Amino acid sequence: MNIKDDKLLKLLSSKVEPKISIILPIHPETPQIEENILTYKNLLKDVKKDLELNYPRRQWENTVEQLDSLLLDRQLFSTSKRALIVFANNETMEICEMNHKVSPKAHVGTTFLVQDLLLPVENIDKPDYIVNTSRDRINVFDIDSLKEIKLHQIHHKFSDYYSDFDAESNVNSGSYGGKNIAQYHGHRSKPEEQERDQEIYYRYLDKAFSSYYRENGETYLLTGLPEVLDVYLNSYGNSPYIGGVIHSSILNLSHQELNEKINEYKYFEDIAMMEKTKHELHKALNQEKLIQDLNTIGFALDNHDVRTLVLVNDVIIIKY
Repeated sequence: MNIKDDKLLKLLSSKVEPKISIILPIHPETPQIEENILTYKNLLKDVKKDLELNYPRRQWENTVEQLDSLLLDRQLFSTSKRALIVFANNETMEICEMNHKVSPKAHVGTTFLVQDLLLPVENIDKPDYIVNTSRDRINVFDIDSLKEIKLHQIHHKFSDYYSDFDAESNVNSGSYGGKNIAQYHGHRSKPEEQERDQEIYYRYLDKAFSSYYRENGETYLLTGLPEVLDVYLNSYGNSPYIGGVIHSSILNLSHQELNEKINEYKYFEDIAMMEKTKHELHKALNQEKLIQDLNTIGFALDNHDVRTLVLVNDVIIIKY
């Protein structure tokens, strides 16, 4: 797994001790917020006991003050993510929101607990939703539950969007070439008009998805029949909100079949990611750009020379 957050990289390579790690599972349901806070309080209590027994107060009093202040942030404990990981020392503190399940634990010592942060199953770029694309509509599924949902403030059908776009556009118009000769132009019937409608709707979807991505960082796994999906990808295939593509429709799949399809997709994505990482590590090794010594890592961070931090068999490696 790669870490590309400069502040977190800096903290993980810091020499300042003691280093405190708090691993907190999160239950996002509103009634569970108090339970989340209580779990954090108990973990923090264990941290304070350990600090008082083993370290002078001057080495941790700033840290504890910061950790105590988190109890005032109820929104932090109601995040939609599954876990919070807090790293802190007397210099600074960083909070990571994770998508995988963790067990509650606290640790005080000379190192941080990065294992939970770097679990292989955690994919930072994991899409938030599955979007099955058709010519005039989309169907959206939650990536975890695989249940169909409605995205807030987005038109899932072109007909819904079109009523806002042009309230008069569905009215047929007729032109007369003479007595008893009429040529009616039904807006919804001509192939070229259908293509134009599709182009309008896809342009709207691109703007809507881009807006969600800018505001919340949401990404989407796009699916659909190849002949339909390729039309969308030809125009918007390089958009940052696209977290992956499956060139087949998922609408007629059972829940079990959909689960198998997504697991298959994730498997091949994981294989591709590992092969890419192997290639990058091999290339960096040949260029003598792999370092493991924490002092050298800290120096590289100070000079903004760090590209990626990688965990391989519990060994921290920096590529720069």
